[in-house]
Order: sequence, then C-alpha cells, then structure tokens
Amino acid sequence: MKNYDLKHVAYHILVGLYFMWLVVFGILLSMGLNSAFGGGSLQLLQIYPVWISLNFIMGTSVFVVLRLFRNRTFLSRIINYSYYVVIIAALITLLLIMNKG
Repeated sequence: MKNYDLKHVAYHILVGLYFMWLVVFGILLSMGLNSAFGGGSLQLLQIYPVWISLNFIMGTSVFVVLRLFRNRTFLSRIINYSYYVVIIAALITLLLIMNKG
C-alpha cells in the first residue's frame, strides 16, 4: 500500500471543493439573472445579492487556501483564471440585480 502525503490529499480535496463551489456559484448567478429578467418575485430579487455575497466570501476563502499551497501547475492557472472570470461575472450580476430591484 502506498503512503500518501496528507498535504497532497488535502490539496486535491480543496480542488474538488473549489470546482463544486464553482458549479454552485454559477447556478446561483444564473438563478439571480433569471429572477431579475425573467419576472421573478421581488422577495427573491432582494435576497439574491445576500446569497451571492456570502457565496463569494466562501469561494474566496477556498481560493485563498488553495493559493497558500503555492502550486504552479496548469491546474493552478485554470483555478486562477476561472476564479477571476467568475468574480467579474458575479459583480456584473450584482450590479444588474441591484439596478433591476
């Protein structure tokens, strides 16, 4: 049986958690946009900025912990670029939701 480094295992668990967050955050952003422009209820339109902000904080914490590993691989570049793209999309979505509501 192979001995696995716990740091390596923790890194892969965090990468999996990051990509799950990415999917959930994308779904949340699309739900917020759909509610804003698809005729959703006003109560949901007021709650989406809070959900997006809290989810932004959670994703940023996972991203910061992943950055602490100082891994300079292709996967690290994918994580960096996807994080910045999603954050820009989140800011645009928040602006659109706030102006609509």
